[in-house]
Amino acid sequence: MGIAKKDEKAERAAAEAPEDPPVVKQLKEICDEYSKIEMEFEKKVEELQIEYTKKQKPLLQQRKEVLMKAEGENAPATGTPALMGFWLKAMQNHPAFEELIQEWDEPVLEFLQDITSAPLDETDCIKGFELIFKFAPNPYFENTELKKVYSTERSSIYNGDIDAKEIKADVLKWNTGKDVTVDKVSKKAKGGGAKKAKQKKEKEEARPSFFRDFFRNLKPGEPLPDDAKDQARMMADEEDEEDDGDDDEDMIAYLMENDLEIGQSVRDNIIPWAVRWYTGEASPEEDDDDEDEEEEDYDDEDEDEDESDEPPKGKAGRGRSGAPPPKKEKEKGGPRGR
Repeated sequence: MGIAKKDEKAERAAAEAPEDPPVVKQLKEICDEYSKIEMEFEKKVEELQIEYTKKQKPLLQQRKEVLMKAEGENAPATGTPALMGFWLKAMQNHPAFEELIQEWDEPVLEFLQDITSAPLDETDCIKGFELIFKFAPNPYFENTELKKVYSTERSSIYNGDIDAKEIKADVLKWNTGKDVTVDKVSKKAKGGGAKKAKQKKEKEEARPSFFRDFFRNLKPGEPLPDDAKDQARMMADEEDEEDDGDDDEDMIAYLMENDLEIGQSVRDNIIPWAVRWYTGEASPEEDDDDEDEEEEDYDDEDEDEDESDEPPKGKAGRGRSGAPPPKKEKEKGGPRGR
């Protein structure tokens, strides 16, 4: 649900709500005092974050210097000569990037030198943060830095949710013929004749890409391009539906929520613990035993169904391959960032 929608709903609910009884009013006053202390606590936490982030910053710079060391004249042309594709592999090992980085993105991301983050306002981390992706000179685009800015606000003090108000990303300046976010599709020229039939026209079509789907501007109320709508439908595991204003608004809200979670993962997971994601040590471990047990249970259920029920004539029985995949739980952004 979009931020504007939430505000309207809250205002309507407040206007329609009956007056609180005296006991509830008294309890709310106590709750408000508790909230004041909670805000003081968060302020102290922010001060500590600033203090310790300054202590950690030289170590992140030291890491960058180690990765930038090139041994010999034949060092690979990459953003991190000491470990080629360091940041690419670190991101690929994080669940947030499982479906975001495509095969054609990989050669480009090998030129990534470093990723840094900073709050938009050191005195109020709730206002948002920025990510800066630093690239070595490369044959793909002119940019040496790609910045992404998350402007956020607290949606509720009672559950700690943070919502994105706006997401801004730098525009990539692709070199001619090097844009990996599009695919060249050959189409036969219209018209008759053998000569015409042999002629083909190349047309560029948008395709999924880290550089298209991640470096996208998002703001409630602004129109969504078709490829962004497709991305939202795929993430929500929804079928194609007719577009209307409300549908666009819901899709923008969904994209912004998902994008914020990915940005927080970069800031809080990948940047501080990059080498652990590179080696895979930080990756969530899958419990193979539990998966095997679930699969055996599912097989037993299928066998029981096959023995007891026959599918109606003219219709195929729905086996395991026809079952819809389980939807992933969405993570919530917390109020305290790194």
